[in-house]
Amino acid sequence: MSSLKFILGTAADDHQAGLLAEMKQQLAADPKGEFFYLVPNHIKFATEIEVLNRLKNTAEQDPDQPYAQMKVQVLSFSRLAWYLLRDTPAFQAPRLSPTGLTMLTAQIVNQHQNEMQMFAGEIKRPGFIKELTQQLTELQTARIAPTDYAAIMERAQTWAKDNRQILDDVWQAKLKVIFLVYGEFVKALGDYQDISQIDALLVKYLQQKDLSHAYFYLDRFSQFTARELQIVQALIKNAQATTIALVLDRPYQNQLPDEHNLFYESGRQYYRLAKFAKQTPGVKQLADVMADQPRVTADLQVLDRVLAAQAQMLNELPSAPLQDSQSIQFFTAPNRVAELNLIAAKIRQLVSTGKYRYRDFLILTRHLDGYATMLESVFKAHEVPIFNDLERLMNNHPLVNLIEALFKVYQRHFATSDVMHLLKTGLLVPKDMHDDLGRTVTKKYFQNAIYQTENWCLQYGRTGDDWLSKQKWHFDPNVDEEELKHHADMQKRDRLASAPLNVIKDYVNGLQKFFNQLDQAQNGTEAAKALYSFLVGAGVVERLQEWSVADSQIDLTRAQEPQQVWQVFCNILDEYVQILGQQQPFMIDEFADLLMAGFEAAQYSQIPSTLDQVVISETGIVQTTTRKVVFMMGATSDVMPEAKSATGLLSDPDRELLNACLDDEQFLPASGVEKMSNEPFLNYLGFMSGRQRLIISAPQIGNDEKPLSMSPYMIDLAMAFDRWDADKKRLKDDLPFMAQPQDTATAAWPFVSAPFAVLGTLMQVKRQALDDHQPLGAAWNFLSELMAQKVKRYDWTAQSLDYTNETTPLPADLAERLYGQWDPEALDARTQALQNGERPGEIVPALQHDTLYASISQLQDYYRNPYEYFLKYGLRIQKREELEISADKSGTFFHDSLDRFMRLLSEQGLALRQLTDDQLQRLTHQAMAWAFDQQPQLIQLTQNYQRLAFRKRQLERLVETMTKVLRDQSKLTRAKNVVTEQKFGVMDLSDQGQQSFAPLIYPLDHGHKVYLRGRIDRVDSVELNQEPYLMVVDYKSGNQQFNLVEAYDGLALQMLSYLNSLSHQLKLNQQSAKIAGALYLHLQNPVFKWEDLSGSLASEELKSHRYRGVLLNDRQLLNDLDQGFDNFKPQILSLRAFKNGNIKANSGMALVDESQLAALLQRNQERIVNAATQIFAGDTSLRPYRLDKRDGLQYSDYQDIYRFDPMLDQKNYRDVLLTERDVQEKLKQESQGEKHE
Repeated sequence: MSSLKFILGTAADDHQAGLLAEMKQQLAADPKGEFFYLVPNHIKFATEIEVLNRLKNTAEQDPDQPYAQMKVQVLSFSRLAWYLLRDTPAFQAPRLSPTGLTMLTAQIVNQHQNEMQMFAGEIKRPGFIKELTQQLTELQTARIAPTDYAAIMERAQTWAKDNRQILDDVWQAKLKVIFLVYGEFVKALGDYQDISQIDALLVKYLQQKDLSHAYFYLDRFSQFTARELQIVQALIKNAQATTIALVLDRPYQNQLPDEHNLFYESGRQYYRLAKFAKQTPGVKQLADVMADQPRVTADLQVLDRVLAAQAQMLNELPSAPLQDSQSIQFFTAPNRVAELNLIAAKIRQLVSTGKYRYRDFLILTRHLDGYATMLESVFKAHEVPIFNDLERLMNNHPLVNLIEALFKVYQRHFATSDVMHLLKTGLLVPKDMHDDLGRTVTKKYFQNAIYQTENWCLQYGRTGDDWLSKQKWHFDPNVDEEELKHHADMQKRDRLASAPLNVIKDYVNGLQKFFNQLDQAQNGTEAAKALYSFLVGAGVVERLQEWSVADSQIDLTRAQEPQQVWQVFCNILDEYVQILGQQQPFMIDEFADLLMAGFEAAQYSQIPSTLDQVVISETGIVQTTTRKVVFMMGATSDVMPEAKSATGLLSDPDRELLNACLDDEQFLPASGVEKMSNEPFLNYLGFMSGRQRLIISAPQIGNDEKPLSMSPYMIDLAMAFDRWDADKKRLKDDLPFMAQPQDTATAAWPFVSAPFAVLGTLMQVKRQALDDHQPLGAAWNFLSELMAQKVKRYDWTAQSLDYTNETTPLPADLAERLYGQWDPEALDARTQALQNGERPGEIVPALQHDTLYASISQLQDYYRNPYEYFLKYGLRIQKREELEISADKSGTFFHDSLDRFMRLLSEQGLALRQLTDDQLQRLTHQAMAWAFDQQPQLIQLTQNYQRLAFRKRQLERLVETMTKVLRDQSKLTRAKNVVTEQKFGVMDLSDQGQQSFAPLIYPLDHGHKVYLRGRIDRVDSVELNQEPYLMVVDYKSGNQQFNLVEAYDGLALQMLSYLNSLSHQLKLNQQSAKIAGALYLHLQNPVFKWEDLSGSLASEELKSHRYRGVLLNDRQLLNDLDQGFDNFKPQILSLRAFKNGNIKANSGMALVDESQLAALLQRNQERIVNAATQIFAGDTSLRPYRLDKRDGLQYSDYQDIYRFDPMLDQKNYRDVLLTERDVQEKLKQESQGEKHE
């Protein structure tokens, strides 16, 4: 007769001792017996060591002698199946791994896409196939067969009728699809084995074999799946004796415990198994045994009673004075990193006492996600070895990325983004390759060439067929190859710059051979062979081996990853070939999808690199109970207890309804609601995992910078053990949030750990002491002296305390060589001599670097931030190219289009104001076509990328809007266009017959000069009292406004510099025209809401394009510029006119008299001279301007270089404190002859 015995007790009791005592008796009583100690697979190895050690300690032999026990096997259910079935024919059948099952599911879904109904939109969602496979596996483990579908639906209808409810259509649709796939899934398995079939074989074996001398002991199981329960029932029925240990306070023979009972899950298992034993002939349930040996200390036994009472929600929790005040502790930390640092320091301190090893510690949390990125770095700094117990997916490994990118390159025809994704995996390196200059392509060369090529492709829009072109790439794609043949120097520079590009192009072009093999593959087997051969031939295996060897010197766990990933890849190919290798028709896209679906389920094998490590895990994962100290970190209210619904294809209500329609022996794993009910038990087991000490901690701020609160568990336990201050609502004797300079030795102790970790804390403390102007206390002084002796990097690190975010000015001679160029007069003389056929003399050194050639915008950058000027124009650091139509390119297109439009009007003798809509459209399109011809790379970008094609259309619409606006504005003004795109200071030949204006050249100190060049978008003229008045118009894509303060300070030099250039040219030409001012025109294509339109669309467009800038305050001049003044409603100027004759400027507009304008122009010249002088003096100061809410850091591409901290570097701002009224007063004074700095 078989027997069943339970060993019961709470988590504070030693269940294992009871099981081993039972085993010892049965070992002695049955010499022929076989003894199987079954535990969850996750703790099998550790349990085997513990069981054998405890058996050895009870054996009557010399403790120093080795101990062996042939009769006792410590196994999991899966290993039990292997042990018993390994020699049976059925067990030798080919089997599928979880990865193979995922591929099988993906194939079924591909074949039945039209029948997926409500899941049709989910098929391509990452993770869907994995979720579906898990759902099918759940049905298997629940002992539900595809043929049960009809019975389930019949019971569902009965349930709905009995409960007077309408059966949910969504639930029915879900089940229909799931069971459709499930049926195909089971059918496709055919002769293959998976876990559920192996479980079925095991049950059959147990039912048929003689187990009269077999004894089974089950430990650490709190719940079973339906399949596992079937195995356990087979053991109970057929084995000689089965002993099961449960964490349970008492037996539940006749009824289930209450659902809110702390021990509900284990109580339900007891009830089910006891009921089975009672109903099964030949099975006798022996008297239950209560575990009588405590596993934990007396203090943790008190904790056990407190947790049980807490689960029952008793008002008063039992407590007792702790025998050791250190056995149960609590602390909070400002954030997760600080929390980990305190834990790591504590572990290191305890190990240093000699009473603990690292393997004596277990760190638990509800979920490790929030700590994943911090664990390795923090514990490495404290020199504490750790083993992260959490399973990790392979889907981000470079080999997986390579295979995914390889097929994307094929599917999307060499899209540059896919090509770069492929090359950046680092696994593809050419063998025996040389560039066009004959240089060997090394790994370093190849990697650098990848990034150079990516930048080049982004800049010029190369993608698709460009990679397969037989023509060589040129670094300048617009170069004239015929011209290159006649210029050896140009040809050499081109070959040098183009060589890396063509190395990458040629390598990528070589992929076509592999893709041709894929195209020729008749089935999956041939495709798998081609893929495998390609990867081996490309050197991927060698690269993985190199990585493994390199990592083995640093991290043994990581060193195993390349081999594991390659093995998984080979297994995926093998399983694919087995299942689908000959299936027809064969489609490459499906082949790629199935491979990626296989990797989606693949996980790394978690193998500790050493036995003496701190284990870090989650409370949802079963743990051994041999650890001495447990840290429960992250004890916050959002996860303890956790309120989380089920994830997956079936919701909690779906699962509950399905469970209600199953037979008694069928049941699904716990739903989200059931898991929530079991949360107290999970946390209870976590708290009670250790034997001697429990330390609970919580961060106060999460990774998202949002505040967190302590878990109710933590607060209740702190109250029970008198560690809670009810008045202040915080822990008593909490650890300090951060180290302080005046800390005593006791206060500093929590931060004392490995030298590198202490060094970081020490530097923070010293920094605080310096900031607060206070000395270090004795404790930190001692540590500082110790670190100076022990840590080699101490002196180097300590230098950071003296660091200030300040730059060093350049020596004047270096600044001169960096920025200065040839003197323009000397350069003109040299050019003239060459044109006359004469041999030019040498330019003396003093004239070789005496002139700063600059544009106005460059000098504005200096006033924004001198250091940015140094980076941009001194070091010439540029922002990386992006796949965009940059602001420079779009701005050039706008200017070219409008310039060409105005020139077409002149060439064809047309008046702007008289253009018909058809003429306007024709001229606009001609102008845009010409503008695009000037930037062929724009066309290349927009042809290859639809997103950029849409952006091109936006640019075209904007130009169409602006030409229409210009026509409408011309009808409201007497001003006429004189010239467009007028250059000044340009030393090349004339542009289409339009001569450049003279440069603005200003003398500086020490014989230096500043030479200004630029381009004026438009010059208009209006005649007043038979005298022409000229205005500059500048096109801006942003809503630029004229700001007197910025103009006076130097932040806005452009418009006034244009006026100075215009004035200078008038003097040179001896023309009598006057300067009227300068205006900005905002280039935009505004969007209007119908309800916001107060007038016609045309009038609203005019309002949105009003000119802003600086103008002479002359009523007649303003009337001529904007005829809307006639009825006191200006249409094109941002001004307001009143019937009393007053005119008021709107925001962004300034009205000045002639003397004020002259003062502004003089101030502009002074600002230019000052900037150039400071640049030649070597000024590189990091002093961004700050004006109102704007500063020189906004929109800067160099912030990562600045490392400017707005809080710490307040003194480094150059504050512009002037107001507009201040500037007006200064202009008034300067117009009267006074000077200001």
